[in-house]
Amino acid sequence: MLGLFKSRQPSSKAKLYRLTLHVLRGSNIDMPPHLAGAHVPIFVSATDHEAAAFKAVSSVTAQGFEFVDISDGQIHELEPRKWDAFVKEAWADFEAHFPKQSQVIAQLDSGFLFTGPFASYESNTNA
Repeated sequence: MLGLFKSRQPSSKAKLYRLTLHVLRGSNIDMPPHLAGAHVPIFVSATDHEAAAFKAVSSVTAQGFEFVDISDGQIHELEPRKWDAFVKEAWADFEAHFPKQSQVIAQLDSGFLFTGPFASYESNTNA
């Protein structure tokens, strides 16, 4: 009965999103010189899809990349408690490079952001 009066742990207001950005080299010096651009998945916590897009674009432009567009025009909401299963299914070859579900959940409210593997291309004709 006394358990009814315990204060609840506040639930997270942040949600987890995935969007794939199309970027060009811009002023970034880390991209190999023969590459013109890339499509890169960004996983980010935010209160809504617009905030997620802003945060993702800000992260790549801060690295010197030129933002072109959201590659497929979609912003996907993911379930943080199913992160490990998602990574195992969608990114099996890169699983060791992705953060663990416990890290994602722990950082949801403090600003989780993870940049996935770049799918680069050599000429603008492949954009």
